[in-house]
Amino acid sequence: MSKDETAGDEGTCGIRILVDPPASLPSEDVRNSGKDAHQDTGIQLETLDIPNHRRRSTMVPPSLATVPYGVEMTNEAFGVTDVGNESNDAGDQQETIELPGNRRRSTILPPTLATVPSGIAMDNEAFTLADEPNIATIPPSRRASLIDTNSQNSFRLGRIQSSLRRFGMNLSRRGSTSTNTETVPRIANYINFFNVRSNSRPTLEDLHEPVSRKQNVASLDPNKEIPVPVGDKFGWIEGVLIRNMLSIWGIMLFLRISWVVALSGIWQTLIIIAISTFITLMTALSMSAIATNGEIGGGGTYYVMSRVLGPEFGGSIGVIFAIANAINASLNIVGFCQSVQDVMRNYGGGAIIVDGADNDIRIIGTITMIAVCALCGLGAKYEAKTQGVMLVILLVALSNFLVGSIMGPGSSEQKQAKGFLGYDLELIRENWSPGYTVTDGQMQDFFSVFSVYFPAGIGILSGANVSGDLRDPNSAIPKGTILAICITSLSYAFVAIICGATMKRAATGSVDDFRNGTHLDCVSNNCTYGIYYDYQAMTLISGFGPLNYAGCFAASLSSALASYVSCPKLLQVIAEDKLYPYWLVGVLGKGYGKSNEPIRAYAFTFVLALVFVLIAHLDVIALLISNFFLATFALMNYSTFHVSLVKPIGWRPTFKYYNMWLSLLTAALCVVGMFLISWPVALITIAIVLFFYLIVHYRNPEVNWGSSSQAQTYSEALTSIQQLVHVEDHVKNYRPQILALTGHPASRPALVDFAYLICKKNSILICANIMKGHQSSNDRSQISKKAYQYLWDHRINGFFTLVNDVNLQQGTSALLQAAGVGKMKPNILLLGFKNDWQVCEHHSLDHYFAAIHTGFDLHVAVAILRTPEGLDYTAMLTDLDDEDYILNTLGNLHRSSSASTISMDSASGSEITVGNQDEAVQVEVENKRTRKRSKLDSPILTDRRGKALPKHIVTCITTFRCKQRRGLIDVWWLYDDGGLTLLLPHIIHTRSNWSSCKLRVFCVATGHEDLENERKGMAALLAKFRITYSDLTVIKDIKQPPKEPTKTWFDGLIRDFVGRDQLPVTELVAMRTKTDRHLRLRELLIEHSSESNLVVMTLPMPRKGTIGAPLYMAWLETLSANMPPFLLIRGNQSSVLTFYS
Repeated sequence: MSKDETAGDEGTCGIRILVDPPASLPSEDVRNSGKDAHQDTGIQLETLDIPNHRRRSTMVPPSLATVPYGVEMTNEAFGVTDVGNESNDAGDQQETIELPGNRRRSTILPPTLATVPSGIAMDNEAFTLADEPNIATIPPSRRASLIDTNSQNSFRLGRIQSSLRRFGMNLSRRGSTSTNTETVPRIANYINFFNVRSNSRPTLEDLHEPVSRKQNVASLDPNKEIPVPVGDKFGWIEGVLIRNMLSIWGIMLFLRISWVVALSGIWQTLIIIAISTFITLMTALSMSAIATNGEIGGGGTYYVMSRVLGPEFGGSIGVIFAIANAINASLNIVGFCQSVQDVMRNYGGGAIIVDGADNDIRIIGTITMIAVCALCGLGAKYEAKTQGVMLVILLVALSNFLVGSIMGPGSSEQKQAKGFLGYDLELIRENWSPGYTVTDGQMQDFFSVFSVYFPAGIGILSGANVSGDLRDPNSAIPKGTILAICITSLSYAFVAIICGATMKRAATGSVDDFRNGTHLDCVSNNCTYGIYYDYQAMTLISGFGPLNYAGCFAASLSSALASYVSCPKLLQVIAEDKLYPYWLVGVLGKGYGKSNEPIRAYAFTFVLALVFVLIAHLDVIALLISNFFLATFALMNYSTFHVSLVKPIGWRPTFKYYNMWLSLLTAALCVVGMFLISWPVALITIAIVLFFYLIVHYRNPEVNWGSSSQAQTYSEALTSIQQLVHVEDHVKNYRPQILALTGHPASRPALVDFAYLICKKNSILICANIMKGHQSSNDRSQISKKAYQYLWDHRINGFFTLVNDVNLQQGTSALLQAAGVGKMKPNILLLGFKNDWQVCEHHSLDHYFAAIHTGFDLHVAVAILRTPEGLDYTAMLTDLDDEDYILNTLGNLHRSSSASTISMDSASGSEITVGNQDEAVQVEVENKRTRKRSKLDSPILTDRRGKALPKHIVTCITTFRCKQRRGLIDVWWLYDDGGLTLLLPHIIHTRSNWSSCKLRVFCVATGHEDLENERKGMAALLAKFRITYSDLTVIKDIKQPPKEPTKTWFDGLIRDFVGRDQLPVTELVAMRTKTDRHLRLRELLIEHSSESNLVVMTLPMPRKGTIGAPLYMAWLETLSANMPPFLLIRGNQSSVLTFYS
C-alpha cells in the first residue's frame, strides 16, 4: 500500500448505505446522496457506527448478484460522511449505515472481526441486537461488551429481520443461507452431525447462477435447529482415565498376581507384564492415532475399526469385542464371589450357602449380576459416580498393602506360618526363578500363565468404548488411555515384586508347625498357603486385612461395571449401523428414555454374562477372553498399519507418537499369542470373526465410511492403470470394452443386459446418456445416482456417464474421446437400432448416422443391436421424473413368482407398483438388506386392470437375462473385420445363459467353383481360432438378383426419401449393386435364421461421401426387419483373434 493510500485510510472515512423504501412508503426520491436530500423527503435516518479498527476490507458497491430482490441499490447509495467529534475523540473512526427512521426497529452493533468477509456484503452474523436506543451515545468500551459472544450458536435478529424483509432482504438465523451472500469459513459449515448438514454455506449454483426470485425450496429450513444429543458427558479423567484404571485394576491384581509370581518367578513375571504392557501400549498408540484423525462417534473400538477397515472387519470385531466385554464382566464377578467366599470363611465362622464351592459362587454371582445390572440401568451418570467411590477404595487398599509389606509380619505367628516373612534378600533369590507346577490338574507354563494374566490389561479400551459419552473423545482417549496404562503397569510390577520379596511359595499355615520350624516343609506336611496356593496373599501382606477385601471388591465390581456398560453401548452402535439382520443385532439397539439407553442390550448382556458366571471357574473364563481381546488388539493395530501404509489424503492424525511398523509387529504378536495360549480357542475365535465377516460381506450393506480399504482399492487401481499404459497392446489380450448408448439404463434394459453379457468379468462397460438440454449439477447427480442404483440392483458391474447440451453425434464424439482412462477406454460403440428412422426429424436421423461415422472416425468398432419389439421401454416401464423405476423391482420378480403390477397411465406417464404398497416396501427393504438375486423365471407383468402384458414384450425385456434352454446363435461373417464378428458371439456362447445354444457360422463364397475347399479352409481357420461351432455353411448364391417382392418391399421403405436432398436418385443408382446384395441377404436370412435366438452379422460399411443416412438405414432395416434379436457389428479392421499361443 502506498503512502498516500495509507494516509487516506487513517483519515476520517465511513460508508453510508441508502435503501429505497417499498411502494408503501412515500415515493420521493430517497437515493440522492447527501444528508439534505433525505431531510427533504421527510425520512429520518438511523446510523450504524462501526469502529474503523474493526474493518479489514473495503465495502464495495453492490453488484447484481448481491442485491436482494425488492431492493434497488445504486453506486450513488454509497457515500462518505464525517462522524461527530465524540467518536473522533474516542479514537475510533466510524462507518455509518443509514436506514429510514420510520422503519427502525432496533439498533445494530458493530460486527466482529471474523464476520466481515473481504470485498463482499456482510451476512447476518455481522449484526447483533441491543436494546439501547442510540449507539452514538454508548462509549466504545461498552459497545464491545454488548457484542453477543454466542452468536455462532444463536442468531436472534428479531425485529431487524422483519424490518429488512419489508425492503426485500431476508436474513436467516443461520448465517448466509441467502443465494446472494458468501460466508466465511467456520465449523458450522463442515458439521455433519447424525447426517444433518449445516445449511450455512451457499451451494455453487447459489453463487454462480443468476439471481432468481424463486425461493430455494431445496434448502433446509434456516430456523431448523441441528439436533444436539442429550445426556451426561464426561471429561478425560472421569470418562477415560478413571474408567481404564478401574478396569485394569481388576480381580487379577488382588487374586492372581501373587499366583503368577509363584509360578513364573519375579523376572518372568516382569516379562509377562512387559509383554502385556507393550501390546496394550502399542494398541493405545494405534487407537490414539485413529481417534485423533477426526471426530469419532459412539462405539469406540468398533467405530474406529469399522471406519478404517470397513464394515466387514469392523462389524465382526465389534461383535466379538462386545461379547468379550460381557465375558470380562463375568470374570470379575466370579473373582468377586471368590473373595466373598474367603470373607465368609475367615470372618463368618466358615459359613457356606450350599457347598462352599462352585454352587455358592453361582448363587452369589447371580445376585451380584442383578445388582450390577440395576446400577447400570440407572444411567452412565450414576455408574460414573460409583466408579469414583470405588477408585478411592482401591487407592486406599493399595496403600494399605504397601504399608503392610513395610511393616512385615511383626510378632504375628499366624502370618509367618502362612509364609509371610517380610522383605528378605534370600527370599527374593528364591522367588526370582520360575517354579511351574501342576494347578487344577494342568501343568502350567509361561503361556498358560500369560493367558491368565493378560485379561488384566484388556481394560485399556473401556474409556474408548463409551466415546459417545465423552465431551471431547479425540483428546480424552489418547491422554486417559496412555496414562492409565503407565500407572497400572507400574503398580502391577511393584505388587509382583513385593509379593515375591515378602512371601514364600508354599507354607502349611499351622502355628504349631511354625513353632516347630516345619511350616515350610511341604513334603511331610500339606501346604495350603503361600503364593502357590493362597489367592488372598495380598490380604495377608496388607496392614489391615479387611481393607484389602474392600479393595478387592472395589476392583472386581468396578471392572465388572465398566465392562457391563461397554457391551450394550457397542451393540447399540452396531445396531444403528444396520450391518447385520435386525433379528441378529438390530433388535438390541433400540434406545429408551432421555439418554437413549439400550435396555434390550442391557438385558442381553445380563443373560450372556450370567451364563459365564455359572461356569464359576476364573481361569477358564480368563482363557476365553484372552483370545477375544488379542484378536481385537490385532485388528486395531493392523488397521493403523493399513491406513498408514495406504496414506489416504484424509489421514492426518494430530497424535504423532505412533509407528506403523510397530503397529504391524504388535498385530503379529497378538496373533501368535492367540495360538500359543490355546490353539483350539484361537481357531474358534477366528471362526467367529469369519462368520460375522461373511454375514456383512454377503449382505453388502450400503454404507460409505471412507475406509482405508476403499483408499487401497483406489490406489491399487490407479497403480494398475498407470502400469497398463506402458504395456503394448497384444491381440491375445484383446478385451471388448463397450460404450453403450443406453440413455438411462432403466429405459433400455435389454441393451444394458446384452452389453454386460459380453463384458461380464471380461472388460469395462460404460453406459452413456446423451441429453440435448442443460442439466444442473444437482440434476446430473440425481440421474447418475439412479443409474448406478439400477446397475447395483441388477448386479451389473458397469459405469455410467452423462453428457448434456450436445446432440447425439457431438455426445458420441466427446464420449469416445474422453470416456475411460489409459487403456481402460472403450473400443466398441454399441447403439440401439433407430426404429423411427422413417418418421423422425431429418436432423435426428442425420445425427444418428453421424454417430456411426464418428465411431469409425475414431477407429473403434461399431455395433447396432435390434430386438423385435425395440429397445426403448421408457414410456412403458419407467417414469424418469419419478424416483422409482419398475426395473428396480425386476429383482423382486427374480425371487418371486407372485404377480406384479404395472399400472399404466397414458396421460401422466407410467405409475409403477409391485403388488400392494406395503409388500413393495417390504420387498425393497429385503433387497437392500440381502442384495440377493436369482435368475428371472417367467415374470408376470400386468397392467392396472390385471391384464398381463404380451409375452413377447416381457421376453424382449428379459431376453439377455433369461436362460436359453435351447436354440441357435447364427453368425454371418460376411467380411473380414479383424474377427470381431466371430468373437462376440463366441463370448456370448460361453455364458451360462446361452451355453445350451448351438453356434452356426455362415460365410460367403468367393467364387462359384471349388466350394468344398473354401468350406474346408474356413473350418481350418475356425479350428485355429479354437472356436466351437455346430455347423458351417458357405453361401454360394449371394450374387443372385433379389426377388421382385423383396424389391417392392424395399422401394416402400425409401419412397418418402427418393428424389429429395437426403436420397438423390444418383445415389440410389450408384448403390444399386450393394442394395441388391443386401436384399438377397435378407432372403437368405429369412431362409436360414428366422427361427434363431440371436443373429450376428457384419455391419455394412458406410463410405463417406457415397451413401446418405436414409439409404444406409434402409439397408439395416432390410437386414434386420422382422428378425430375432439382431446384432450388426463391424470391427476396426484390426485383428482380435489369433491362432498363436
